[in-house]
Amino acid sequence: MKKSMIEKERADEAVLDLGKVLGQSVAFGTIAGRCSAAQAAALRQARTERAYRRFGLTWNQFCPKHLRMSGTQADEIIRSLEEFGPEYFENTETVRISPDTYRLVAPFIQDKALRVEGETLELNSANVQKVARNVRESQRALPPPAETAPAETAPADEHQILSDRLDALHRNAKAVIAGYREFAKDCRKAENPILIEGMLCGSLIVVGLDMKRLSLENGVV
Repeated sequence: MKKSMIEKERADEAVLDLGKVLGQSVAFGTIAGRCSAAQAAALRQARTERAYRRFGLTWNQFCPKHLRMSGTQADEIIRSLEEFGPEYFENTETVRISPDTYRLVAPFIQDKALRVEGETLELNSANVQKVARNVRESQRALPPPAETAPAETAPADEHQILSDRLDALHRNAKAVIAGYREFAKDCRKAENPILIEGMLCGSLIVVGLDMKRLSLENGVV
């Protein structure tokens, strides 16, 4: 009960925080691709704490109805936050950079500018695409990774395999014996113990003969 109350409080808090940050924008959907780090964090909290359940909706129902974006768009924003951190949203406030492109140029972004080989470039679409293109070309110029020879599989230890099988059989045999022992106890409590004990003896004789035959077949005296 206490856990449910804590979860409810967290969900309420997530709804409140989401409402606060989204209240900064008249229509959140108009800035879905350029939301702030605070808005992205509020989205993540709302999804993590399942705040959408407070509205009786699923995540994919909640997003278009209350956030004016699809659940997929919201998931992409959260994914960018988790992969790149708040810096992604700070660096894309004035220029739109897709996550795929940002992944290429992120190492060159410092103080909202591109720093490439000692040169500082303005962080704009043209320069971002230029740097990303150079990175792609450099990656294509790299030699393909050397193929790793498949690891040799150590030959199976036949003796160990057989030993393990025998151990398993031994464990099963002990379990069978324990079962017979329990059955014998129940026989003594039965209304007609003589009849039941006769059945037990017959079964044990058959098992004994089978084990004796197995011993003779394998030269075990």
